[in-house]
Amino acid sequence: MNAEYIAENEAELLEELLSVRERFCNETNVCFGKNCLDGLAVLRFCPGMTLNAWKILAETHDLNDWMTIPLEENSLPHLKHIQGVLQTLSYKTEHDPLTGISNRRAFEKTLDQEIERSSRDKTPVSLAILDLDNFKAVNDTYGHLKGDEVLIDLADMISSNSRRYDLVARIGGEEFAIILSGAGQHKAEQLVERLLEKTRELTFKKPNSTEKFSVTCSVGLATYKGLMNLRMHEFIEKADKALYKAKNTGKDRICTADILDYESVTRETLVHADEKKFLFTGK
Repeated sequence: MNAEYIAENEAELLEELLSVRERFCNETNVCFGKNCLDGLAVLRFCPGMTLNAWKILAETHDLNDWMTIPLEENSLPHLKHIQGVLQTLSYKTEHDPLTGISNRRAFEKTLDQEIERSSRDKTPVSLAILDLDNFKAVNDTYGHLKGDEVLIDLADMISSNSRRYDLVARIGGEEFAIILSGAGQHKAEQLVERLLEKTRELTFKKPNSTEKFSVTCSVGLATYKGLMNLRMHEFIEKADKALYKAKNTGKDRICTADILDYESVTRETLVHADEKKFLFTGK
């Protein structure tokens, strides 16, 4: 029944639903965006339509903004379907579609929370920004599908070799970020250096060949101790500048930024400069 219904009605139903969406959702002065408090329901009877048939149509043609309501059947399966769609959409808003790890939105949300926690509890948090070296050459030489494979495998490697409570995110094309909760500069350097070693061990088959190639990453690392007021963009900028330095001093390495609140320890304290450095870096 599902296949028969779709085959007989797909073209007509799609034309009608899409034209209604165009008329009421895209035209000004009719609908004022998805956040409009006023609502308008447009009903279209679909005799013979089953929930399974609708799932296929909705997934194939991006019709998940429409809902199905049975007139003579149990409504629970339909409600569960709506719940599943909402869960899927919620997942997609915070995850990168290619690699499956967190996206920029989730990264910024978590980083803002970690800065607040660090400021409140006076505990460290480190931010590492990783960028694949010479990634454009990978795409140009081996194609974008191979480039996607590199990104996916790198994301998997970073995730599986990071601590359970760290956040790993893809924040740009070939740029990744790790929020290292509770890790000072010295500990963060150790953790990230291990990731660079694992990156060097990754190998990829060249298309139409038995030969393999490998990749490397450059990393910028910044650490915050919670001893001064800090805005999220300032934290990211510090790590970005350290990454820029790593790129310009040979790549395949970590460069660290000065600890953001190092200077907030007043000169009047009796802590010797070397002792102060040890307190912040562990070195």
